[in-house]
Amino acid sequence: MDVKYINPFLAGTLEVLNKMARIDAVPGKPHVKTDDAASGDVSGIIGITGDALGSLALSFSEACICKIVANMLNEQFDGVTQEIIDATGELTNMISGASRTQMEKMGLSVYAAIPTVVHGRQHTISHILKSPSIVIPFSTAAGPFFVDVCIKTTDASERSAVHCGVANVPTPVNRKTPAPATPRPAAAERPAADAPAIDIRPEAQGGHGKPVDFNQVKGNAAGKLEVLRARLKDVSAKRNALQDELSGKPFMEIAKRQRVKNEIAFYDKQIKALKLDILGLEMVAKMSQEDLDNPKITGHYQNYDSRRKR
Repeated sequence: MDVKYINPFLAGTLEVLNKMARIDAVPGKPHVKTDDAASGDVSGIIGITGDALGSLALSFSEACICKIVANMLNEQFDGVTQEIIDATGELTNMISGASRTQMEKMGLSVYAAIPTVVHGRQHTISHILKSPSIVIPFSTAAGPFFVDVCIKTTDASERSAVHCGVANVPTPVNRKTPAPATPRPAAAERPAADAPAIDIRPEAQGGHGKPVDFNQVKGNAAGKLEVLRARLKDVSAKRNALQDELSGKPFMEIAKRQRVKNEIAFYDKQIKALKLDILGLEMVAKMSQEDLDNPKITGHYQNYDSRRKR
């Protein structure tokens, strides 16, 4: 793993925690981790694909994640609840997005899967690449957390969407009581990822110049559409709930009002990106082999002959 790819994740983490939770985190010295033990009590993990392949894990001590989510939601938490689990997944998604923006500035086009959250004492994390990862420890006033990154650049044959696997995924937790610790299983007992990979790009079928099963491409597009539409519905509901809160509380504390506005802006950006992705996939799902073999360009009122005098 090239150490230069650590900086985007470091910068993305600091940016999101400062903006969304008003948490000042101090990064420590990075180190190499060769086992799959999680460093914290609650972890979010998300797969990354495209010009770089791998996964990002965020592992928080219980006290730290409770404080972060308390600041984000303006509530108090005494232990791990479903709200904590949901917020950890959203936080992982936010930090992944901020980090990928930094990577795009380095010339890499990268995409992310849907985050998974696992909790419990001594749980484990399985990275996609099955190789040593780089861990960046962070300290906060509420306790430590860790950014665990395992990523590499890819060639064309490797650029396929990959679902990351996480060992010890727990059953849904009770909203009022912390979930019991989950024992760490032996390597042979760890479950494999069961979600299918979704990809609509030719590279997933052997690379450039290889035969492409167009029906499979359309099927993959349709499958991913379901995932993105569900994600859009979820993000839109969260955005609308924040807008309703903002509109219904005209005397809200200034600091909280600004935080809610920042969250709404963040969700608006996500919604826009999701709608664009859905539009593209809908076009692919509706295409026929004839459309692919004999593409037709439809005239538009904005089209004109640049050689004609206006």
